[in-house]
Amino acid sequence: MSVGEEVEIYFFHGLESGPHGRKYHRLSEDFSVTSPDFQGMDIWERLEKAEALTEGMTDLVVVGSSFGGLLAALLYARHPERFRGYVLMAPALHHPDVPGEVDKMPERAVVIHAPADEVVPFEPVREFCESHGVEVRAVEDDHRLGESLEEMVEAVREVIGK
Repeated sequence: MSVGEEVEIYFFHGLESGPHGRKYHRLSEDFSVTSPDFQGMDIWERLEKAEALTEGMTDLVVVGSSFGGLLAALLYARHPERFRGYVLMAPALHHPDVPGEVDKMPERAVVIHAPADEVVPFEPVREFCESHGVEVRAVEDDHRLGESLEEMVEAVREVIGK
């Protein structure tokens, strides 16, 4: 059995990307990954779709990128029983459409973010995560985190517990 077979791994893409970009392809090299298409949907439509797709699951690991990170955090806030944990990549946790909706984070959480990110400000994410006992791993990269794919894969292994 390869790493990741015993847990469900989902990739939630960002607002301006699609389900099968660089992060998905890198994850797919090491894991079996499901990547729903949320293109053209607002956060509430995405959440409704994610809730339906993960209904009944109990050992879910989600990698969420930017707006997809917000989606993963919202899904966890509403359905923590479905999760083993998540990896958030430059998560848009402070989006104006969801004030106060994300009120908890899983014990197994890794957040990877670049201080130089010009799309999602680093400091508010770091402060929010630290207030929930989650360390933000600062990387030298930009918002897309294209240079941090190996860190993402290692974080997924940590969340899985292997």
